Amino acid sequence: MGFSLRALLFSLVTAVPAMSLGGCAREGPLYRDPRAPLEERVEDLLSRMTLAEKIGQILQINVTRLMGHTPWDRGPLNEVWLRRIIGEAGVGSILSGGGAAPPGRRPRDWANMINTIQEFARQNTRLGIPVLYGLDAVHGHNNVLGATLFPHNLGLSTSWNPKLVERVAAATAQDMKATGIPWNFAPVCDLARDPRWGRFYETFGEDPLLAGDLAAAFVRGLQSQGVAATAKHFVGYSQPLTGFDRQPAELSPRSLYLYHLPPFAAALGAGAKTVMANSGSVNGVPVHASPYLLSAVLRNHLGFQGLVVSDWEDVRRLHTVYGVAASYKEAIALAINAGVDMVMEPFHAEEFVRLLRELVQEGKVSEARINEAVRRILRLKFALGLFDDLAPIDSERAEAQVVGGHRELAKEAARESIVLLKNDGLLPFPPGLKSLAVIGPAADSVPMLMGGWTIDWQGAPSTELPPAVTILEGLRTLAPTVELRYARGLPAKAELLPEHLVRREIERAAEMARGTQAAVVAVGEEPYAEGAGDRENLELDRYQVELIQAIASANPNTVVILVAGRPLIIESFLDKIRAFLMAHLPGAEGGTALAEILFGHYNPSARLTYSWPRSMGQIPLFYNILRTGRYEPRYPFGYGLSYAVFKYEKLELPRGASLGEPLRLRVALRNTSEQPGWEVVQVYASPLFPPVLAPRESLVAYQRVYLAPGEQRWVELEVRPHALALIPGDVFEIGEPRLFPGRYKLRVGSLEAFFSWE
Repeated sequence: MGFSLRALLFSLVTAVPAMSLGGCAREGPLYRDPRAPLEERVEDLLSRMTLAEKIGQILQINVTRLMGHTPWDRGPLNEVWLRRIIGEAGVGSILSGGGAAPPGRRPRDWANMINTIQEFARQNTRLGIPVLYGLDAVHGHNNVLGATLFPHNLGLSTSWNPKLVERVAAATAQDMKATGIPWNFAPVCDLARDPRWGRFYETFGEDPLLAGDLAAAFVRGLQSQGVAATAKHFVGYSQPLTGFDRQPAELSPRSLYLYHLPPFAAALGAGAKTVMANSGSVNGVPVHASPYLLSAVLRNHLGFQGLVVSDWEDVRRLHTVYGVAASYKEAIALAINAGVDMVMEPFHAEEFVRLLRELVQEGKVSEARINEAVRRILRLKFALGLFDDLAPIDSERAEAQVVGGHRELAKEAARESIVLLKNDGLLPFPPGLKSLAVIGPAADSVPMLMGGWTIDWQGAPSTELPPAVTILEGLRTLAPTVELRYARGLPAKAELLPEHLVRREIERAAEMARGTQAAVVAVGEEPYAEGAGDRENLELDRYQVELIQAIASANPNTVVILVAGRPLIIESFLDKIRAFLMAHLPGAEGGTALAEILFGHYNPSARLTYSWPRSMGQIPLFYNILRTGRYEPRYPFGYGLSYAVFKYEKLELPRGASLGEPLRLRVALRNTSEQPGWEVVQVYASPLFPPVLAPRESLVAYQRVYLAPGEQRWVELEVRPHALALIPGDVFEIGEPRLFPGRYKLRVGSLEAFFSWE
């Protein structure tokens, strides 16, 4: 029997018990049968739906629209809104955006809210289609009060450890599933190309190969636990001309294909079920209105078959911000026809449903395109088990599972995310240390350790803090016999106070530090997310610089810890201190991990995955700049210190290989110190005489290696040829990325060699 005929027959017997493929009696329609093939269930359900029901599935609404009495009222779910939004408008997807959460925010509160929404959808819609619920769980289940939170992606990336990232994502997914949420708007696959950008810390760094490996690992971790991943923000979002969020980007096709697409290709290759579109524009075209990017590139070039969702209100912005549509109605047509399958319209469900229905009736959006989008949405709902997992979530079990879980993993992730950037022998502190000054606005601050996307969108409110160990608490626990003297030195918002009061606090902190053997000054950024974090100037706050300088003058043994979501300009104080650590946004166990590193209980192993600028004039700055460019950062990509000393002694590789074949090499690595530790072996390569300009060098392989004191090991690595692909052609020509034959230079540590691909 042909498939189309089969679907037609099932549509004619909606209420009649049918036979399953195995010959057993089946009660109800085919789409209700968990034994039936997924695609047949999708087609059966789609054939039963009215146009209005299909349009409802395409819409995603913010959960606050179902709560209280206003769009941002975090009151209890309101049955009037449930009936209007889900029952009448037929909305098929709900998100929690901008800190939207049930009253209480605890895991049990989330579970109870999800239970109520799903039960209402099943009982109060004609076909009983469940709701697809999604949110941003970007460093743990970060919307839920009591959940353990991990370092943000930028910190995770400096571990150079895909297995760790996969475990963190799996733990996040376990907590999400426990509260009934099957869809995560993560991972970010954008590259860290401009630290002025407020979302810099959400990336996995500036290199396409490493970022792709880590994004793919995140996808595998989420989806191993039954949570759908979202590769975002497709594509070119992270390198706007101004450095600011949701601003225009001008990217050559070469740049787009060689740098920005590979991390997305890796995430899709790992099976990411959904993609979120870029909120900005590329070369004058808003991505939400780009058939080239959302259809030709994403579908045809990368082969993606899943669901494309818009970002927050971005379809409406085609009219209100970009002005490429004369009305919201025209904007909807542009986005749907370009390739957006689900529209994140946070508040105005009835308006969206009415406008899209009119567009179909007027022939401006075809019903075939509607069917295509709804088919992808239904396929995801079936794949996630939403039609079959009908038992309500156990709210008390959710509470017990989520609260306090994964703390050891959070500690491991924090340890591997902290980069030691300067150390003239002060660290680790000696066992006989008797007194230590702990100073600075980040020393005892949970919100600063967590950053944005923590309980609330712009960071944890003071009344709803997630469980965490601050730097001060970590030091007190690890070194109970050391006399700790604490002074904040600066209030969180120093600029709000009269200058003479700020200077008095700095002087008091300096006086306290003068009498201790060493001083730790923890400074950094207040939490932020998205556009609120955009910065024209990356200089560390001037009062914090004055605090560091005052402490360093008072105590020659000063360590500075930077708690921040990006590199800041540090030239004004770096030569005045003895040690400097980049903590990133280390999460729940950041204080523990930092204390362990300071006292030598853990040997720092993190390496930068972005380039650290000396001045604002260098920005944007990245290591794989075209070879004619200047690359003189304060700290280069891949840099990081250890308490151990590693020596690269010998490099062995074949003279050549067939074009496109992986190149296998060996490097002899020795730990010449008395400290055990991890080294990140990094392999870089570049073509000698390419047909077009090539990057000065490209990361082509890497591996974390643990060596005991005095141990020597041969480390085997495999060069991935695609990392050296180039696009031929003249200025306005564009071809497929490919590897070119010829001679290549390869570098591992201080060792260099040449090889050929022929």
